[in-house]
This record gives sequence, structure tokens and C-alpha cells, in this order.
Amino acid sequence: MERLFETLPTVGSPYGRTEYGALLFPTELVRQHADLIAENLTTPQLNDSIGVDIDETAPGAADVGRAQPLIMILNGIKGEWLADLLNKKSLFCHAQPIVDRHGRVYGHEMLMRGRDDDGSTIFPDRMLKAAATPALRAKLDRAARVAAVGSGKALPVDTNIFINFLPSSVYDPQFCLETTFAAARHAEIDPGRLIFEVVETDKIGDFDHLASIIARYRQEGFSVALDDFGTGFNNIETVIRLRPEYIKLDKVLVTDSPNDGLKTQFILELASVAQLNGIKTIAEGIENQETLDHVRGLGVTLFQGYHLGRPAPVE
Repeated sequence: MERLFETLPTVGSPYGRTEYGALLFPTELVRQHADLIAENLTTPQLNDSIGVDIDETAPGAADVGRAQPLIMILNGIKGEWLADLLNKKSLFCHAQPIVDRHGRVYGHEMLMRGRDDDGSTIFPDRMLKAAATPALRAKLDRAARVAAVGSGKALPVDTNIFINFLPSSVYDPQFCLETTFAAARHAEIDPGRLIFEVVETDKIGDFDHLASIIARYRQEGFSVALDDFGTGFNNIETVIRLRPEYIKLDKVLVTDSPNDGLKTQFILELASVAQLNGIKTIAEGIENQETLDHVRGLGVTLFQGYHLGRPAPVE
């Protein structure tokens, strides 16, 4: 196993191995040299190197029992600012309109934002990158759902509210989703207005677990959308097994579709199959009138993109 013992002398503070077979060092040492350590070790080395936070330089067996892979320690340090932001409840949402075939606002997608100490806006990509540990990612996802419900309360009561969630952050639907349900009840939002979008960056390995999450949402009266269809891991199998009420066509599929016969045929057939099965389709990435007219002519139900409205604060 690769040991941090070989790297620490490079950064100026060597700590030896212990008789228990692990390397022990103060977390402050890693925090001080985090960038240098990450640059000098490969991902396998970061996974195989073991470390633990200690108060003194005379570790014992109890310290070894708390040892973690170095990559987990680095990820925890990297996410400390995000944990602090979540503890301060500094998440809020912008809303982007989703319109129907007649140009009426059907709903809004709630897009999370963070507020830095200086008042500046923190965008999702930075927060998601910092949420490198499962616990912090779950905390971010839960806080984003609650913030979306809170912001959605101010939207017109005749429109729907689309909220993203990460299935991988929900290990127990009854327990993990209760804060979201409580927020919806507190906001007195009609459950029929809430649509939760399945956002998944990893391949779904346990459909039964995901089905139990969706069943719990539907038990509360909410609907479900399958996000980013046409890219990544959200595919035909996911549609068949989960039977969502909405399918969101990814902008990669929609963009330039008026000039792409393959994209056009795919959208046409998907919209047709969805309509026959009572599923509404949403075309993302509508950047101009030509694309809007084109996908509307193919039978798509709803539309979203900068041409129709940019994300904006909820008044």
C-alpha cells in the first residue's frame, strides 16, 4: 500500500509509520498542504494512503481505528466552506420558466444558488464540486430541495414547481425526504404543483431503491420528471421502469435539431410514444424561435430555455 509517509517529507513535516500499520498525522498538516499533496499523488495513491487526525504525535490504537483514506480527508477539507454555507442556511433559488404550447407559463424549474459572505452569488457547479463526500452531497441535496420549496411558495399558484434531486443522496426515502415533505406542508403548497426531477450523474444500479423513492414522492401527491434524457444514464430503460409523468429532453438533443435529421426523428418518436402513454415531454435548450417552432411541430408538450426566459430571482 502506498503511504503518505513517502510524501510528507516533500512538504516539510514527516510523520512516521506506527506499529499498527497506519500513518497518523494532524489534519491541519493536510489542510496546509492540500493542493501540493493532491498534485503529487495519483488517485490510487490517495485512495490507498491512510491517515487520521491526531492531537499529539504519540498515536494509539484508538487513533488507528479512526483512520480514513487520504482522499476522504482531502475531500472533507475541500468541502468545509460548503458545510459552513449550509449551516448558515445561505442557499436560495432562481426560477426559470417552462411554457406550454400556447406560450403560457406552465411552471418554473428551481435552480439552486448560494450566497457568499460578501453577498456574491455562488453557482451550482462550484457547490457540487465541493460536495465530494457522500454526507456533504446528501446535505446539499436536502438543503437545495428545502430552499426550492421555500422559494416556490412565492410563485403564482396556477403554475408548477420543478425541483431537482439526486437519488444517490437518498438512502432511506421515509427518513431522507421528510424534511422536504415538512417544508411543502409548512409552505402550504398544493402537492399537485410539485414535480421532482431525477438528476443522476451515475448509472442507476438499484432500480428497486429508486422506485421506492419515487413511490414515496407519489404517496405525498407529487409527480416525477426524468431529467436530461438523451444524454448520460437516463435512457429508455429508466423510462420503462420508472414511468415518469414528465421527460425532459436534454439541450444536447434539442440544440440544432432543425438542421439534424437524426435528432428530429428521435424527438418525434419519443414525443409520440410519450403522448400515447400520458407522459409530458419538455424540450430544454430552446435558444431561438426556429428551434421552438421545430420541436413544437414534432409534438413536444412543454419548452424551456433562454429564448423563453432566463433564471431569475423569485420576487
